[in-house]
Amino acid sequence: MHTSTRRVMIAACVIFVGAVVGHLLQELLPPHHLSDAKSVITTVQGLVTALLELVLGLLIWTGYGVYAQQNSEMMTLAGQVLQLDVLLDRLGADGVRARALQREQLIAMRKRFWGHDGGAGPPVPYETGRAELSRMDAFFAATKATTDEDRALFDQARGLAASIVLTILLMGRQLRNPVPHGLINSVILWAGLVFCCLGTTATLSVLSIAVEFVGALSVASAIFLILEFSQPYDGHFRIPPDGIDHVIAALTQPPEA
Repeated sequence: MHTSTRRVMIAACVIFVGAVVGHLLQELLPPHHLSDAKSVITTVQGLVTALLELVLGLLIWTGYGVYAQQNSEMMTLAGQVLQLDVLLDRLGADGVRARALQREQLIAMRKRFWGHDGGAGPPVPYETGRAELSRMDAFFAATKATTDEDRALFDQARGLAASIVLTILLMGRQLRNPVPHGLINSVILWAGLVFCCLGTTATLSVLSIAVEFVGALSVASAIFLILEFSQPYDGHFRIPPDGIDHVIAALTQPPEA
């Protein structure tokens, strides 16, 4: 079972249990206790409901922002690789070797982001990004240009290669805890409290239980959206690897004469 799906099911159960606890309190406590505390329960319920609405909306927007940003940066990365590939076509044998290095770098990136079996790999650590940047920089530093035109091409290619590595590093760093788990857990507890307040004031019936169950599923579905959007390479709304696969395939082809 997918991690997000399991967490959402647990969240739905916790929230619904809050409603069950509220009904139990209504049955166990003397009626006059609940009557005396009704105004307090209603006030707390309204306050936590407003807080829950605000934070849930903010978290959904934040999660979608992670997805949209990664998708945009993936397209930017493809454009940078295209520019670099065009420059490398003009560098002869040196360009062929640089294409091979770039292809290896993109294959490693594909494995890190999408994983070997379709699951997302860990974000790019700083040491990995530094090693890849140093390798490309060392390659261009060791290559000697004989003309001013070649030197200009090498400088452009070197800058683009560095930009590609930095873009990949930035994308990986952005995936480190995009939505704090503690905040998600707080939202679940707030929702459980709201449903507990509902249970203490609602008349116990099949209809009320059914509505509370549907409400718990609704809140859980919002949490599902947050978790899925914040994991853009390992979820139901995942960014497909087709684009990077096409780029890798293009770099595999020999340069045009």
